[in-house]
Parts: sequence; structure tokens; C-alpha cells
Amino acid sequence: MIGFITCSEKGVADRLLADLAETLRADGCPVVALVRADVPARFECEMHLRLLPDDRVVTISQELGAGADACTLDAGALEMAVAATEARISEAPEGAVLILNKFGKQEAAGRGVRGLIGQGLEAGMRVVLSAPPETRADFLAFAGEMAEELRADAGTLRAFATQATVSVG
Repeated sequence: MIGFITCSEKGVADRLLADLAETLRADGCPVVALVRADVPARFECEMHLRLLPDDRVVTISQELGAGADACTLDAGALEMAVAATEARISEAPEGAVLILNKFGKQEAAGRGVRGLIGQGLEAGMRVVLSAPPETRADFLAFAGEMAEELRADAGTLRAFATQATVSVG
């Protein structure tokens, strides 16, 4: 199952998912995650992801300079973070939860964390992520009946993530 939230206020989903990862870890639940990391920004739109269980922070943006109005995403850095997360999914113990920051523009275009979602489901993991308003329709077309919309609050996310894992077969 894929539990997802949609938040229109910038940063809310990022915080909820990062907090969920920490809460589950504190509860002793195995977590594989690729969530937003709180790192002081050196430039506008700088983005960092925290990879769990390794606690590694990866910068996935590039500085384009003054006056640039293009996306600052470094797609190569994102793909490297995805590859590192793939390895952790294959090593994850039973009952692990997969938390992914979002189904964004890269995923809508068939890239990014899209493959991780399928890999997590195949491993019997619960998958939790954000589907922002601008890519929500693309996410729903991708996930179909596997998607379950969740209320965007800590208790609901925790309850979904700690339900029994999906059987693979």
C-alpha cells in the first residue's frame, strides 16, 4: 500500500515526513527513507535529502547564479540518492517502512523515486510519500488502487506506517 499526503502549504509535507521517519526510528521500527534534510541554505531553493538508515545528507540542487529562473534540481545527484536508497531497500528487514519525500516533477516524467516505490511494494514495505498538488494527478495515475490518501497529521501517518506489512506473492 502507498499512503500519501497532499499539502498546499510549502514545507509542511517535508516536515511531516521527516518527523515520521524520526518517530518510527525512535519506536524501533526499521526505516528506509529519502526525506528532506534541514540544512542552512547557501542559496535560494537549495535542496538536501537525508538518506536513512545511513543518516547521510545529500545535496540535490545546484546553484545556477543570479537571475536564473530555471529549476535548481541536480537530477544526477537525485539519481545517486535513489541508487543508494535502492540498496537499502534490498537490505531492509521485514516490517521496514519506506518514506519518500515526494512524487514530484521528476517522478511525473518517469524518473526520480518512481522505481523505489515499486521496489518497496515488491519487498512488502508500506510506502509513505507526498503528492504535491501540481503532480497529484500524475501520482494517482501511476499508483492507481495502491494509493490511499492520508490526513496530513503525525498520528495518521504513524498509524498507517505501523500497520502490518503487505504480503508479497
